[in-house]
Amino acid sequence: MKKLRETKLEFDEDLENIKYAIDLNNDSHRSVAMIIADRRDYAVKQSDNMENVLSSNLKELVKDISVKAIDSQEYLLPDMPLKEAVFRAVLANKNKPISAVAISQKLKNSWPVNTYPRDISPKVIQSLLENMNDYPIRKIIPAEPQSGK
Repeated sequence: MKKLRETKLEFDEDLENIKYAIDLNNDSHRSVAMIIADRRDYAVKQSDNMENVLSSNLKELVKDISVKAIDSQEYLLPDMPLKEAVFRAVLANKNKPISAVAISQKLKNSWPVNTYPRDISPKVIQSLLENMNDYPIRKIIPAEPQSGK
């Protein structure tokens, strides 16, 4: 029984240590610029054209979205698909590496308790992050400490 607890503790530590970010250089399926630009405010999307989006600096686009997401109550809606909410949480974090635990907490803080609760535990978020093929998410594993030989 003691080993089981130690294993559980290590797994939870892994959930905290493994972080994720948007791979701004990934263009494997769809344009990363279009995926990110699609998360902008509705009015901004309507006033912009595709050429501006494709030629924009992705880091500036992420920064702009993340700043506006903080003030928007409509950025992380409780009825949106969980994969979309997870992607938006990474984006709102200014694309700084974020763990499944932090994303889970962000969603818990954003979504009030409703009659149809969803499982947004760190383990579920971790599983989604590992299988988000339609989103350009990459895993960032912390480097192992090197021994001083």
